[in-house]
Amino acid sequence: MATRKFQSLAAYKRVHINPETRRMTLPEPFYDALQLNDELMLAQVGQVLIVRNPEEIVTTETDLLAEIVDEGFTGQELVQEFAYRKAQQEHRLRQHILQEEDTASSAQLQIEL
Repeated sequence: MATRKFQSLAAYKRVHINPETRRMTLPEPFYDALQLNDELMLAQVGQVLIVRNPEEIVTTETDLLAEIVDEGFTGQELVQEFAYRKAQQEHRLRQHILQEEDTASSAQLQIEL
């Protein structure tokens, strides 16, 4: 059986997924903590699912785009630079999560899967 290590665990709950519809109900504490309304952003990094508020992603992308415009990129170069930097951000996020997964610490929680 595989063991996963988590750096910190604010909340942990087993959630049922309906196999026919692939739907689940997000527990209220998770919903409230992420300040969700009617949608969320879901990303897979390795065997980990990341759930984020879509507003956070839009703000991050808007800031990134503003930075690129301030640097003088225009037209197709702007589009290419935005795509490149966004991919770099996603790569750094993936690496950060995978690195945290490999880091051993006495404060880690181990959960048998």
